[in-house]
Amino acid sequence: MSELERVKVKKVIRYALIRIGFRMDQTGFQYLSCAIELVIVEPMLLHNMMKGLFQEVCDIYNVQKVSSVQGAIRNMIDTTFCNHSFLEINKMFNIDLFTINDKPSCGQIIGLIAEYYNLKLYKSEQFFQYL
Repeated sequence: MSELERVKVKKVIRYALIRIGFRMDQTGFQYLSCAIELVIVEPMLLHNMMKGLFQEVCDIYNVQKVSSVQGAIRNMIDTTFCNHSFLEINKMFNIDLFTINDKPSCGQIIGLIAEYYNLKLYKSEQFFQYL
C-alpha cells in the first residue's frame, strides 16, 4: 500500500469512527483505528482476534498484554453504546444492521468499518467527494 493510499485509509477510518460516535480522546480509538487498517490490508486477521489482530496492534504500540488492547477497544464500544446507539452504522450501509438496543462486538465494528472502506461507501459522503 502506497503512503498516499495509507493516508486515505486513515482518513476514512477516522471519519467513520467519529461519525458512529467514538471519541478520539479515548485510548482505544488509536487501537481500533489501527486494527481496522490491518484488517483492510489482511482480512484474515479478523478470524483470529486475540493471537493475530490484537497481537499485531500490541506490537505496533509496544503494549505488553493483548487483553489491554482488547479491553480498551471493548471499553470504547461500551462507552459509545451508553452515550449513543449504533444506528449511524445503518445509515452508513443504507441497511438495518442494528436496532437501538444492539451493541456490536469488537469484531463486528472492525469488520464493518473495513467493509465500509473496501466497498467504497465513503465516496457517497460529501466529505470525500474529491478523494
